[in-house]
Amino acid sequence: MNDTIIKVDNVSKKYCRSIKHTMLYGATDLTRSFLGLNQRTERLRDGEFWAVDDVSFELKKGETLGIIGPNGSGKSTMLKLLNGIFMPDKGKIEINGRVGALIEVGAGFHPMLTGRENIYVNGAILGMSKKEVDKRFEEIVEFADIGDFIDSPVKHYSSGMYVRLGFSIAAHAEPHILLVDEVLAVGDMFFQSKCIVKMKDMIDKGATLLFISHNTGAVKSVCKKSILLNKGKLIDYDKSDKVVAKYFSLKVQSEQYVIKDVAKNNGNSEPLPESSKKGGEIFINNAEFQKRASFQRVQNGKASFANVQLLDENGNEIQSVEYEQNVILRMAFEIHEDMDLLGCGYHIRDKNGVAVVHSGFNIENKILNSVKKGEKYLIDWRYRMSLMHGQYNIACIISIPIDIESAKVDYCDFIPLAVLFEMQPRKGAQLYGFIHWENEVVIEKI
Repeated sequence: MNDTIIKVDNVSKKYCRSIKHTMLYGATDLTRSFLGLNQRTERLRDGEFWAVDDVSFELKKGETLGIIGPNGSGKSTMLKLLNGIFMPDKGKIEINGRVGALIEVGAGFHPMLTGRENIYVNGAILGMSKKEVDKRFEEIVEFADIGDFIDSPVKHYSSGMYVRLGFSIAAHAEPHILLVDEVLAVGDMFFQSKCIVKMKDMIDKGATLLFISHNTGAVKSVCKKSILLNKGKLIDYDKSDKVVAKYFSLKVQSEQYVIKDVAKNNGNSEPLPESSKKGGEIFINNAEFQKRASFQRVQNGKASFANVQLLDENGNEIQSVEYEQNVILRMAFEIHEDMDLLGCGYHIRDKNGVAVVHSGFNIENKILNSVKKGEKYLIDWRYRMSLMHGQYNIACIISIPIDIESAKVDYCDFIPLAVLFEMQPRKGAQLYGFIHWENEVVIEKI
């Protein structure tokens, strides 16, 4: 029995940048269709470009797929093709099952109708009968949690309320396939978490999910596999953690990373402190780290990390960190080419990819001068962890200042997921922000 529920076979979709040309091409294609001719031209006409270019993948029942990529990569176009809003210009799409889609805020809603009325309208669009909507109505309203606004025209809804109601209807339609675009980012973080739990529940019941998001943590949490799109092309199709790492690498290559005030003193800062050399060679020659870093790093060949570890005060590697625990972030790297200046840094991200802590040689007023090929360096960053409980990762960077005035750098080695760790909850009162710093509190009765 063939249980393939979605099959995308060499699919391409083109757009036109010119409104004038779009109208002309549209009229031409309609005329060709009216005459019974094939209106799908496989060549690009003036002003056209491929928004999706020769993409293929398939999903079986109960599988999950994340779709990630930079803005303009073709993610939303791909979902609209799958939902039948657009027809492909090349290739073929096969869908076997009821599709529930949340692609755009307000899609399928009539602005003059109330939320209650739109539940029935949207439900019908998704293939639900009135009897089915009646049966699930209370569950839809309860999940959306928009209160008395259920009886107000949706034109008065905020974008977040649109998303709440739209997702609730799509999820409770019990679709065989659920398509969810980045539109969920409009909702608050608590509703996003609620949606992720609901999606996981649907997956457990056999639904197939396609999920677009810039929230790579959510993609990894929900989807076993992902595809990476860039400029309409499929760049990678693999396990989600590997594809997310490739995505970070792509971002670094396409965007010039800026670190301000790099080496303004041209290397006249105080010298680096002597790091402990105990076990240095063992630390540097770490095959496990190299294997983990190999699929995600971005390099130019001039210097490379040999190992990065998070350690306790006694030098033991740790993956779980207590609140306010003193830790050491130890980096070892090797020089492969003589260089006048070299910088190093790190940033800590939460599970959603949000950077919460950053430091570097420029910030700490350090610099490496006149490094030579074959030299090895061991760098210790010592600090006290005062982060909110949760999962974090540490990205590590070796870089060369290429323009002091504009503070631009060239990456020697960048590893977006060098270290993964989990912060344990603070004892007593919990933090409601990412990080806590000491305060001097003065209380005075007046």
